[in-house]
Amino acid sequence: MRIIAGKARNLELNVPEGIGVRPTSGRGRKALLDSLGELEGCAVLDLFSGSGAFALECASRGAAEVTMVELSSAHIAVIRENCRKVEKTGVDTAIRILQGDAANTGLYAGAAADLVFADPPYADSGNFFKKITSDPVFRKSFAGALLVWEIPDTPGARGDFLDTSAFEEGGIRSLGGVWFFIGTVKSL
Repeated sequence: MRIIAGKARNLELNVPEGIGVRPTSGRGRKALLDSLGELEGCAVLDLFSGSGAFALECASRGAAEVTMVELSSAHIAVIRENCRKVEKTGVDTAIRILQGDAANTGLYAGAAADLVFADPPYADSGNFFKKITSDPVFRKSFAGALLVWEIPDTPGARGDFLDTSAFEEGGIRSLGGVWFFIGTVKSL
């Protein structure tokens, strides 16, 4: 897996071993980030970070700060390695790594975020979506932020993402062969 654009372009990233990590495809990541436009100076929160590829791609493209949330200590070790690699390319982004459950919104409620990205384990993605987006702490902390949630490619999974009541605008889009829910978080 490689960084696609920006200062760290073509840098090969490490991926945690095992089937528990399923990074967003390079094609999907590229299509998504190209559709979002300029990231210069923005703050990014990457939930269920895995390898850190999404946040580090944003850092390479000029994000001012990235916060990555990951539960697994083995994955955190890989994220740290990937951060060192990206920093060596001259990327100058404030990077914060938080170890803990992304469903615990209090863990990262103080993080700045213009863009929140989530790609949880597919089997629990719909449940995490409902829990996190209905959480008052999340809604208050990230009101006005753009939430991008990767939707599982399993049959019927998109149905879990049809409730847009927590969003000013929101909907499902296919970008680069990957389905995403994209919406602006509404304040309570």
